[in-house]
Amino acid sequence: MRRNFLPGRRPKLPVWGRVKTACIAALLACNVLLLAVLGCVKGYDAYVAHRTRAHMDTLFAARGILCGSSVYSALEDCPAVYSVQADSAVQEALARALLTGAVTSGAEPGNTMVWTGENGRVSWASSGELEAQVGLYSQPEPDSAAQAQRLLRRVLAEAGIEVPDTWMQTEPLGAGSADSGYAITVRQRLAGTQVLGCELRAVLEPGNELTLTGTWITGAPARMQVRALETYSAEQALLQLLQAQVPFAQLISAQPVYVLSDKSGGRFTTIPCWRFSTDSGDYVLNILSGDVVASADLEAAAGAEPTVTLPEDEEDTEDGQTEPQDGDVDAETEQTDGVEQDIPWDEQA
Repeated sequence: MRRNFLPGRRPKLPVWGRVKTACIAALLACNVLLLAVLGCVKGYDAYVAHRTRAHMDTLFAARGILCGSSVYSALEDCPAVYSVQADSAVQEALARALLTGAVTSGAEPGNTMVWTGENGRVSWASSGELEAQVGLYSQPEPDSAAQAQRLLRRVLAEAGIEVPDTWMQTEPLGAGSADSGYAITVRQRLAGTQVLGCELRAVLEPGNELTLTGTWITGAPARMQVRALETYSAEQALLQLLQAQVPFAQLISAQPVYVLSDKSGGRFTTIPCWRFSTDSGDYVLNILSGDVVASADLEAAAGAEPTVTLPEDEEDTEDGQTEPQDGDVDAETEQTDGVEQDIPWDEQA
């Protein structure tokens, strides 16, 4: 039915139409206000960051230290914290990959498992320390450093330990002579970040006599949430370095590294650190404690138990898991849709 309106008289809108129009106008006004507030917040953050950076530059200038912008950009992504439980199945798999014949196993004091075969002996402690003396008589003897490296990679791969070439360094034992054998160093990494003190040293002598020693952590690492790292900034790291009164005149570069904290029973926690390269040497900054140690001293003491620890508000429960307290640390693994995520040791880009 068509309605006829008298000339000069406007049609009346329904009540709901007027209400809807008013709501849309109010929402648009709120969006404009929120965008304005967001712009002010970002502008203030940029202003604070600029003032903080200027303050840090002033502190560096007062100490006569040169620090490039590349150092600041490297410190933007703070390394995470992981908890790792040693995997005894991987340890046994490596022992059986190295040994031949009937393999026997047994425990020794110090939470150390020992495997013995016809061609040698392998021991692996809960602290991650590995010692093996075996003869790889069934393997072809390498005649170059590259072949020696591939041989060790193949043996480790049989136990599920994948080692990229970038983790390994091989050199002849005797003044460049292949007749003396090869020394191979394998440095462990977690999510692309080196774990200081975790490396294997393999000596492959003529006749495929292999001596394998060092510290290696097995098991799938689970990420931990640490509130103290959520707001950790590049300026905070540099301020901790300055407070340590380390003598240097130029800050060349910075890169993330990890140091392990041994908890007990083969459970480890990675301590996030920054390794700073300076004109007077390399220094490692423990992010959580603020301690600064010379990198050479830290690597020299790799066989000793690290002294760095997590904040005191993290406690161990009876089942070996960590429980968050009222402090800065929440020790819990990341979850996606209720399923725990394991983070592989080698996260390739």
